[in-house]
Parts: sequence; structure tokens; C-alpha cells
Amino acid sequence: MAPGGDFASLAAALRSGADSVYIGVGDLNMRSHATMNFEQDELAEVVRLCRAAGKKLYLTLNTIIFNSELDKMRSLCNHAKKVGVDAVIASDFAVISYARSIGLSVHGSVQMNLSNLEAVRFAAQFVDVAVLARELSLEDITGICRSIKEENICGPGGELLKIEIFIHGALCVAQSGRC
Repeated sequence: MAPGGDFASLAAALRSGADSVYIGVGDLNMRSHATMNFEQDELAEVVRLCRAAGKKLYLTLNTIIFNSELDKMRSLCNHAKKVGVDAVIASDFAVISYARSIGLSVHGSVQMNLSNLEAVRFAAQFVDVAVLARELSLEDITGICRSIKEENICGPGGELLKIEIFIHGALCVAQSGRC
């Protein structure tokens, strides 16, 4: 999976062999102030480009959502569902709940801080893919993956919970006590 902050980086990710691309739209994603983002009216074209390349597209909605942003979040989820985005990557329970309610698949963002099997079991009630906390060792990750298979831990879609991990980067959250 690779980021696609604008049409040029989207094209580069698709050419370079990424199986999927994640993007942000507007300001409800963690990269909204650090890079370019797409606008909601560009989302259908991004989906079309990904489909033409045989790739999946994920929409990051991974910020803390405030009451004043709920309508914007719902509108974006509705549009993502309408144009065929494969899933949203989310950490806020309002996004997770709303996306699930409209049949939009959810991937649990690294901001969920899933660092143990109990947390993964809980998240599996709501997400089809869980991005594990960055601080886990390879041994921790292997143990969680083994337990998912042994215990048949499935996401809402009925398939075994899929796990993703970051292979680079640092903790990038400094809100609400996570520093």
C-alpha cells in the first residue's frame, strides 16, 4: 500500500507496483496539513484510475471527529460508498459506526493503537483489517496473527481479520494524551 496525496503521487504509486493506495480528502485525515489532498469531487476519478490499474483504493478518515465535523464525515462516507471506495481507514468510533451502518468496509487505523490480542479481538467486531500499533515487535505481531488463525477471529465481513503493519515511520499523534 502506498500513499497518493495528489494525482502525480497516485500515478507514481499505481506505476510502481502498489497493490492499493490510500488517500485523504479534505481535512479529516492525519496528513491534511502535511501534504496535498484530494477534494471530494475528485474522488470518482481517483476510483476510476485505481480500477483501471486493477488496484484498491482506501480513504483515510483517521482524525478525531468533533461534533461540528459529523455532517462532513457522513457526507464523505456516503460519497465514498457511492463512487466505490474499497474501505475507509478510521480510528474514531463515529466514523467506524457510520461507515459500517452504510455498508462501507472499515480498516482500523494505526491510531487505534491495537497493541495486544484483546484489543484486536474487540476491534474485529467493527473492522475487517486492523493496522497494529507501531511499537510491536515482530514476535508480538506473529503471536497476534497466529491467534487470529487459531481462534478464527473474523471481521464483520465474515473473513479472518487481516492485519497490516507499518514498516517505517514514527508515532505521529500528539493529541488526547497520546504523545
